[in-house]
Amino acid sequence: MIQDQRLVWNKKHTLGDHEKYRNDVNLFAKMVLPELKKGSSLLDLGCGIGKDDNYFASNGVTITATDFSDVVIADDIAKYQLPNLAFVVSDLSEPLPHSANSFNAVYAHLSLHYFSDDKTREIFAEIARVLKPSGRLFFACKSIHDHLYGEGEEVAQDTFVRKGHIRHFFSLDYCKDLLAKDYVVDRLEEISQDYDGDPSTFIYCFATKK
Repeated sequence: MIQDQRLVWNKKHTLGDHEKYRNDVNLFAKMVLPELKKGSSLLDLGCGIGKDDNYFASNGVTITATDFSDVVIADDIAKYQLPNLAFVVSDLSEPLPHSANSFNAVYAHLSLHYFSDDKTREIFAEIARVLKPSGRLFFACKSIHDHLYGEGEEVAQDTFVRKGHIRHFFSLDYCKDLLAKDYVVDRLEEISQDYDGDPSTFIYCFATKK
């Protein structure tokens, strides 16, 4: 049986598993920042400990940072207090609670690869709905070439449960298929880098809403 993922992540954040990374902005965020105009609105899906959001907000971007873990959102609210940065509890598996054409950009660092194929496609359609015309989507996810691929119980194609944690690994072709209907791909590449002390392989994507 697959554990409730909100409970899994609330436990991680209650134990402070990610706190040691709070001052380390992700490489992906540093790559995305030059693509964002000051004053633009950005929705972060799966913000976790909020370090990237604080980085973006400190550089003049207006951020709505969301996560389904009420534990981490409470921590973020206590730690970051910029006027252009708001933290909100929101579950990606449900329709996004935002009006159509609301944001200039959507950012998702390692948060879109936890769902079934059907749900993943629904999420990408929801992202397109809330993006303004020509809005930008920036996401990073684990690649099928990552060292963790194949570990744990396989519950669907390219999807494994390891230590209670479900992860759907993406391929470049799968990303292209997810994006084909609503987006133009600006940049799509596989990148290997050290992550949490291990050599990991990610897919980085920059796309523009059609």
